[in-house]
Amino acid sequence: NAMADGLQNAERQRRNMVADVAHELRTPLSNIQGYVEAVRDGVLDPDAGTMGTIHQQVLYLAELVEDLRLLAETEAEDFRLNREPGSLVEAVRASVEGVRARAEAKGVGLEADLPADTPPIEFDQTRIAQVMGNLLDNAIRHTPSGGSVTVSASVEAAAATITVADTGEGIPSDVLPYVFERFYRVDPSRDRATGGVGLGLTIARQMVEAHGGSIRVQSAAGHGTRFTFDLPLADDGPGPSNE
Repeated sequence: NAMADGLQNAERQRRNMVADVAHELRTPLSNIQGYVEAVRDGVLDPDAGTMGTIHQQVLYLAELVEDLRLLAETEAEDFRLNREPGSLVEAVRASVEGVRARAEAKGVGLEADLPADTPPIEFDQTRIAQVMGNLLDNAIRHTPSGGSVTVSASVEAAAATITVADTGEGIPSDVLPYVFERFYRVDPSRDRATGGVGLGLTIARQMVEAHGGSIRVQSAAGHGTRFTFDLPLADDGPGPSNE
């Protein structure tokens, strides 16, 4: 019975995944088709505005496909981490500086409360940069002008802890348990331009857990959000490495 239930659940998840992907692909493809047909029929001129709209939809598709590729990669049985000794703090600092211009353009303060010197640890710098990119992207997107995003880090005897906290709109308590699920959006009406497709946090969780770590969220509607993830200092995580 347990095996049958497991197979049914796996099949249900597969169908839901296919349906979600089809839904996400259908909207931008329909938009592109509509604009191209309107230009072909002479209803719209192929001016900068029309081409800009089409280009935005193409970018949406490209980002969606990349997110799907990353998700499939992290869930594959042969997913490998390229662990190398390095400074986690410096990797986090580089991620923060990489989004500083975007935060300033939106009027969001960006602060990094990072220790000056920490021992090197073994981690996949590319994967952790992707985790940080997702968390910082969410924080800046959901923080209004005049708000702030703060990134902090600490290294203890057994683990390194990174926190990304914002003063944004927050997440209602009843949906907090679902924010790491595939294609889940706090506001279902949001699209890629405002709220993403709902895969970034799923990918972040997969990458952190591949390191043997964990990720969690604290939030309240109207009171900001805090994402925290831990990476064990010892190389004892479940994900295989390149060594």
